[in-house]
Amino acid sequence: MRHVAESATDGQFAYVQEVLGKEYELRHASRIARLRQAAGFPCQKGLDGFEWEGISFPHGFTREDMLSLSFIDRHEDLVLYGGSGNGKSHTAIALGILACSQGRRVLFASTASLVNDLRRANRDGTVQEMLGRLGRCDLIILDEWGYLPTDPDGARLLFRVVSMCYERISLVLTTNIEFSRWGEIFNDDDMAKAMMDRIVHHGRLVTYNRESYRVKHALMREGD
Repeated sequence: MRHVAESATDGQFAYVQEVLGKEYELRHASRIARLRQAAGFPCQKGLDGFEWEGISFPHGFTREDMLSLSFIDRHEDLVLYGGSGNGKSHTAIALGILACSQGRRVLFASTASLVNDLRRANRDGTVQEMLGRLGRCDLIILDEWGYLPTDPDGARLLFRVVSMCYERISLVLTTNIEFSRWGEIFNDDDMAKAMMDRIVHHGRLVTYNRESYRVKHALMREGD
């Protein structure tokens, strides 16, 4: 092998380098595809052409900071808050896809479906196994946080996920529920406060205050 390396021409070295580079690109693309599939995105959405008007970022945290995904490295959370159709889920999906492109493990789920899966795992005695899988993620995106009321058992299971992620795994929540109503949604003021404390401690609130994209572009409005 050493003799071959020493006697190889520059052209041969360049050919081997090209072959290895293509192999790496194929493996990298394959891994990204597997990560995207495993994440459970409901659709594939990017941010090309996305309208940022009406979206407010907190002091010391810019749109560029969010898109850099540096918050994942710091195990920080994002709460994307605003009315229906404002682009919160679109943003969350795009961030998740971007994270996958960087080789990060992502889970995307509606909060209601995650709670249902946790209940099922709890009944089957596999909740620890499920939490273990969640614990291997770099980013967990919970869509429609608080859209449906959660019973005390569901709230306790969700709290276990939030506690597990605290200072270890970044959470991105999309919601139209203000913090003051979390106790109402989760049927337990103390549980809601405990979840809120963990999310807010290392969290950023991004506010969407604009007309619903779906309403703005609805076919029913044509001719107005």
